[in-house]
Amino acid sequence: MAFVPQTLDWPADSAVLLVHGVGNAKAGDYDGLLAQTRQILDPAGTKFAIYQLYYDEYNDWLVEKTKAANLINAARARIGGLVGDADVAPAVAETVGDVIWPVLSRDARFMIKEMYLAQLHQILKDGERAGHEPQFQRLHIICHSLGCFHTYEALHTAARIPGRMLGPVSMGVRFGSVIFMASPVQLIRTVGRAMGAAVHRPTELATLDPAGLSIPAETTQWGDIVQSADRIVSITGALDPVGGYFFRRRAGDAYMDLPGQESRIDPQAVLNINTKAEWIAAIQSVVDGRGVPAVAVNNPHSWEGYVARHAPDLRQWLG
Repeated sequence: MAFVPQTLDWPADSAVLLVHGVGNAKAGDYDGLLAQTRQILDPAGTKFAIYQLYYDEYNDWLVEKTKAANLINAARARIGGLVGDADVAPAVAETVGDVIWPVLSRDARFMIKEMYLAQLHQILKDGERAGHEPQFQRLHIICHSLGCFHTYEALHTAARIPGRMLGPVSMGVRFGSVIFMASPVQLIRTVGRAMGAAVHRPTELATLDPAGLSIPAETTQWGDIVQSADRIVSITGALDPVGGYFFRRRAGDAYMDLPGQESRIDPQAVLNINTKAEWIAAIQSVVDGRGVPAVAVNNPHSWEGYVARHAPDLRQWLG
């Protein structure tokens, strides 16, 4: 099935792209998140065109996962070794392993990146159709979990390859804000580099760049560096292992810390998780549902939870 980018009519000069995380999501699965975001940013529907990128309906999640069983087990072993706590390591490895395993499939990540870039092109076209040239469009991205990895890779490709026609210098395509929620990018980098040849074509991944993680940017002919976004924000929770926190302990080799990013760490005390046993029980449900966002009150990885806690921030950053 060929990918058909979502197209919308713009009510003004602004657009937001929502990029979901783990799971075999399909159109409609995140309608609640869409409604929540619209209520926060634009209840009257007069400011933003809000897009959603669904990519996993084109990827046979369970079949591919079965084929990658050996790689997944190897990745889980690496993750377990990062935790440093024998009590929680198995649950973290199981949960986070489900989040990062698709990265091991070159075909899957290549396909998703092409879909992502096609959607960005469609957003620009929709904006032009509404009378707003790309350099004057107000563009934003809010991504969650594995969607943060796909966003990181897509924006680096857009900035580094002029032929993609999405560069901040060559085409004037810049984002007002890119909001990463519970990003596994650093965790993927750590595990991917440790697994070596198990990751097919690692040089194609900006996440595995030997120079380190960086904010997507394009260099001018005079050597000046122009970043793809005015603001990069990383939000995670002190109880969210996908974002690099293992029961309130930050793991430097799992937490994404891009140079120049704005960082927010949610204490997540409201979840009433006070013991390791409670935490283990909570994170084991993180990827349950396969595409339908888990909204249990004690789910530390809930996208809706992050959006709700940062509603005032989102209004400010995207205002």
